Order: sequence, then C-alpha cells, then structure tokens
Amino acid sequence: MKLRSIANFSSVAALAAILPLGISSAHAVSTATVPVAGDAVVQPSQFQTIEWGEEKREKLRHAYWLLEHADRDYDGHRVKAMEHIKRAGEIIGMDLHGKLYSGGEPPTSDMRVHRARALLQEIAEESGGKEHEHLHNAIHELDHALEVH
Repeated sequence: MKLRSIANFSSVAALAAILPLGISSAHAVSTATVPVAGDAVVQPSQFQTIEWGEEKREKLRHAYWLLEHADRDYDGHRVKAMEHIKRAGEIIGMDLHGKLYSGGEPPTSDMRVHRARALLQEIAEESGGKEHEHLHNAIHELDHALEVH
C-alpha cells in the first residue's frame, strides 16, 4: 500500500513539474510591440482582421448567385458549398442577396460552378479571418461537384 502511494505521489509530482513547461511554451511566440506615447507599448493581436472591401464582397455575392442559379445538383455538393459561403458571409456580417447579375453569365451549370470556384479562390487568397476556413471548404465542395458526372 505504501509503495502505491509513493508511485501516485511521484506521478502527480512529475505532472505538476511538466505542466508549467507546456503552458509557457504555448505562449513562447509573441508579436512585435508597437510604441505609443510615453513609455507605454501596445502588443497587437496575433490574429489580424482582413478588410472586406466592397470588391471582395461583390465577388462573394456573385459566387453565391452563380451557384444559386446553377441548374444541377452535383450530388449535394453545390448546396454544401453554398452553405459554407453563407456561413462566411454571416461571419463578416454580409447579406449575400443583393445586386442581381445578368448578361454575360456562363450559360451552363458547369461553367457557373467553375466561375464561382475561381471567384472563391481569389477571395480565399486574400482572407485570413474565421471565414477563411468556410471559403476553403466551399472550394473543396465545388471540386467534388465538378467530379460528379
């Protein structure tokens, strides 16, 4: 019984000794400090918000519109991509329904999906917030959609 207590104590002591090392190493990377008036400094957040200008918003809205008006189902991948685009739009506080597009639009469903994918790829390369993952998931779903025949 005494031997078991010593083993338990040793395990707890070892864990207690290692735990602070893991916590401190998780915070070892820091961002640069920015001097402000006086002796104060400000450390900016590691996660910087990428600005969503009107051009990027229009591309996202257009990609959604293209998929919304495609006439094939693509085994559900088109709708899944639209759901990811909708989530990305919600994250940036954007309504995806707005300006209607007409004229020079791709005539076939496959061409619409290709064009929407290209627009999403352009946007994804310039994004870095929480919406970034949804944009890449939408692109992934469109890749699967284009494999469906």
